[in-house]
Amino acid sequence: MALVSTAATILKTYEYSETSKILRLLTPDVGLCSVIAKGARRPKSRFGGLLEPFTDGVATFYAKDGRDLHTLSEFELRRERQALGRELVRYAGAGLVTELALRCAPAAPDPQLFRQLRHGLDRLVDEPGDVERAILEETWELIRCLGFAPSVEECTACSADMPSGEAVAFDVAGGGVYCERCRAKLSRHTFRSLSAVAYRELAAVAGGGLANGRLCTGGVQRAVLRDFIAYHLSGHRPLNSFRFLEDRFV
Repeated sequence: MALVSTAATILKTYEYSETSKILRLLTPDVGLCSVIAKGARRPKSRFGGLLEPFTDGVATFYAKDGRDLHTLSEFELRRERQALGRELVRYAGAGLVTELALRCAPAAPDPQLFRQLRHGLDRLVDEPGDVERAILEETWELIRCLGFAPSVEECTACSADMPSGEAVAFDVAGGGVYCERCRAKLSRHTFRSLSAVAYRELAAVAGGGLANGRLCTGGVQRAVLRDFIAYHLSGHRPLNSFRFLEDRFV
């Protein structure tokens, strides 16, 4: 049994018995892991109210070889993000990026993914402008860290530069945009036609192609992101948190 101390972000918590909690943590040192916080639900627990989703800290736990569940000894708070709960759109966005990390983080430690998740959560707390845009940008950046970035600046098939100011086709299965010549050669049924405005905004939120500004095609951008995640990352099913997010814009 080894004592491990590592930076950690709490992705999700589960009640366990009448007194304890199980935490799913993302860490830069041991990757995604589960710990049990014994007695955390007691009124006078030494953990207090620290062990909530979206919270950053330093987790110290006893790691057991061959076991998937370790025993939490201490959690030293670094940043709590309770402010997310005061605005449902921000809370839904935080739920989206944490569920994506929970479902798709690799078994091996990935410090870049860990840093990006924290950056995204911080931005969702502090973003003074278009929160919907912030959610889309941070989710696409997390997808990029996971190795599934879409091709939005050049044709996915022939690598030709995509014309600006024109409508394009986005293929979910192919993972990017296609020029008209290549699209005509394909018989896929997953193409989504994007207007010139929608394409410019997709290039901005998924590829960092344009300066910040309020989105005009938010519904289209959410649909593209939802379908992309479902096809490439979540077994053809929308993430539960995505349904909650979309309900906030109905």
